[in-house]
Amino acid sequence: MKGATGGTANDSAGNATNAKRAFDRNSQPQWLYEGTTGWLQYDLGHSERVQRYSVMSGSDDDVVPRDPKDWQFQASNNGATWTMLDTQTDQVLAERLELKTYAIENPASYRYYRLNITANNGDGTFTGLSELRLFAPGPQ
Repeated sequence: MKGATGGTANDSAGNATNAKRAFDRNSQPQWLYEGTTGWLQYDLGHSERVQRYSVMSGSDDDVVPRDPKDWQFQASNNGATWTMLDTQTDQVLAERLELKTYAIENPASYRYYRLNITANNGDGTFTGLSELRLFAPGPQ
């Protein structure tokens, strides 16, 4: 299983430069979003069957309240109509740079994947994470 790479990142603020930080396989710098809800999206440029994904908490200089707490992991083939693949609630990444992996129960091939964050762990201004990783067997 390989990590999905070579695509294009974006976020709900339309800041592709900031969003690509979450997909660069480097915990520094991290994706930091001004807001307590929002989404982080990856366009693979082709369809792949992502079977699991990982979320890495913020770096040593960040705080737990900014980490995502509740989210929906979604997929699309057109970037407009989204299918729910996974939902997580009450997630706490207590350690800095902690990596948690989530399996997708019924994976299928999609071009776009996004983490739609519906709540962070309490920060009133920012949400952040170091990495969002997608794992797929290869191009379909």
